[in-house]
Amino acid sequence: MMPIPVARVDSETQMQAIKRNAKKERSKIHNFPSKSQEIGGSMKGFEEDLKEYDIMEDMKSHDLVLIKKNAQISNRYDKKGELRSRFGDISFNQSRSIFDSSIMDTSFRGFFILAWMAVGMLALKTLVEYERNNTRIYTSNIIRIMRKDLIKVGFADLLMYLSMYATFFLQKLIKNGYLDWDNTGMYLQHIYQCSFLFFWLLTAKRMEFPWIGKIFLLLHSLVMLMKMHSYAFYNGYLFKIQKELEFSQRHLKNKKQKLDKETSAALQKSVEFCKFELASQSTTSPFPSNVNLKNWFWYTMYPTVVYEIDYPLTNEIRWEYVGTKMLGIFGVIFLMILVAESWLYPLALEAIQLRKLPVSQRVSPYIFILLEMAPPFLLMYMLVFYLIWELILNAVAELTGFADRSFYSEWWNSVSWDEFARDWNLPVHRFLLRHVYHSSISAFQLSRYNATLFTFLLSSFVHELTMYVIFGKFRGYLLYFQMAQIPLTYLSRTKFMADRKILGNSIFWLGISTGPSLLCSLYLVF
Repeated sequence: MMPIPVARVDSETQMQAIKRNAKKERSKIHNFPSKSQEIGGSMKGFEEDLKEYDIMEDMKSHDLVLIKKNAQISNRYDKKGELRSRFGDISFNQSRSIFDSSIMDTSFRGFFILAWMAVGMLALKTLVEYERNNTRIYTSNIIRIMRKDLIKVGFADLLMYLSMYATFFLQKLIKNGYLDWDNTGMYLQHIYQCSFLFFWLLTAKRMEFPWIGKIFLLLHSLVMLMKMHSYAFYNGYLFKIQKELEFSQRHLKNKKQKLDKETSAALQKSVEFCKFELASQSTTSPFPSNVNLKNWFWYTMYPTVVYEIDYPLTNEIRWEYVGTKMLGIFGVIFLMILVAESWLYPLALEAIQLRKLPVSQRVSPYIFILLEMAPPFLLMYMLVFYLIWELILNAVAELTGFADRSFYSEWWNSVSWDEFARDWNLPVHRFLLRHVYHSSISAFQLSRYNATLFTFLLSSFVHELTMYVIFGKFRGYLLYFQMAQIPLTYLSRTKFMADRKILGNSIFWLGISTGPSLLCSLYLVF
């Protein structure tokens, strides 16, 4: 929450004097109605005093809140003393994805093509083996699981999307003056977000969808949840700024109200900042004209979970580009099915059988399962990344005209886990930066270290929730390993590791190569 500058009343003595005068005049009118002619001449002065008293009371009610938030006043200015927007932490710019630009337009494109040819030959080899064994891939266990309740899962996803619109209608009510964001709207939004998440989790469980359907609905519900939160709190903050602007302008224009220099200066700064904040959000759709159905609909379509009034857009849809990405999507999904069916599914069944043994007898065979699971899981990990962040998001961006294609950065060159956390998933990183990290600093006055810890903890709990949906039990393995990245991050910043980039990147890839298979096998066996 952004602060409001402190506006102090002249003195408590002045307040009490006006209050006593107002009560005295009220008493005259009530107790001596026959003397209305005598006091008629003073009615005008009484009304002016009463009006001034109400204004002063209004200022006094704000004063307590303003004093508490006075420590945050520096958030409105940068180090040079210039005004800065709360939403200046993130910017969207027209860009191409790394695989579309830095890979295909450089001398390394041959290695990229070679890598896909190797994966293709591996897939072809697997298909030949299926044919030799007189089996068909479309009858595999993975496809059977994917096809189960497919229509029901799709219908549930549609209903889940439509239920997002409650957030838009809430903002519409605030815009039209039926609700206030601070007093009512914000709490209704929090309640709805929690209800939204748990309702769809319980729905997927009660409908007994397969685990693929459950995890799809969970991940999509989290995307929708972030979208709703960003939209609501972006506009809610601006409604608050708009309210502050009206408050400050009203008191500055009140010529009969005596303000000391400190109060007047604070109100003038408030007006200056509020006008700057509202004007800096958009040059085409000034707030609150952006709170309309068209703007909301396109925001729900864009591949981002951070709301802005304006985004950089392209002029046309490149259908050949869309076709290439769509072919890639189906091709990668096919490869994932082959990897899962040929290597991961048999190992998963073997791991499940180990549950019947005493814990002491599970350790030895578990190690061999872990070693066998690591290579295919690493390949699956890379395919999932390429499918979502390079193919699906770019296809959606092209269809909607969304010009900022920076969905990931060069995470494969990471030398620490905090670098990986930033670069692996930029859309979610932007959301956590604005709505968790910065918001926890401004709302709860957390230090940067505590805000980082809080952000990491929240992210870890959400990741653990996905494990609970997949495996149906809470073990905390992922939560533990993700929180363990914090001391590893500080270790990577030591003098010993500072200049050893190759060593740091090797440690990082060792974790990526073994981490996913380690976690999956732990949840399956123990």
